[in-house]
Amino acid sequence: MSSNYAQHRYHQELSCHCLRPGLHAPMLVADYIETALNVAKKFEQQHNPLLQEFYLRRTHHEIMNKMCDPLIHNAIRKQCLEQLYKPLLALKRFYKVHNNIAQFLILEREARILSHEFNPF
Repeated sequence: MSSNYAQHRYHQELSCHCLRPGLHAPMLVADYIETALNVAKKFEQQHNPLLQEFYLRRTHHEIMNKMCDPLIHNAIRKQCLEQLYKPLLALKRFYKVHNNIAQFLILEREARILSHEFNPF
């Protein structure tokens, strides 16, 4: 997927409206994360770490928010929990490159606490 196409397709929120959430949830969440990571990769190539971090953190927080929202279908919440590692790994790589691993540890701890508290299983 090209960067320009990814940026054009990127939407601010994970769309949770589909006719068959049990069937489409894995693809829905994975597509949102992949698109956001491609946009962040574009900003990395442009040497723009502020926007790169912004898109990575926004993706992470959006996945966390959908995972913790009891009004979202359980299939989507489960997929958010199962695929949370993708933006976390991208953030880990980003903070490791920019020598700010303490910031990543804060995000990781928050994800650990919230995933136990709002576990949809």
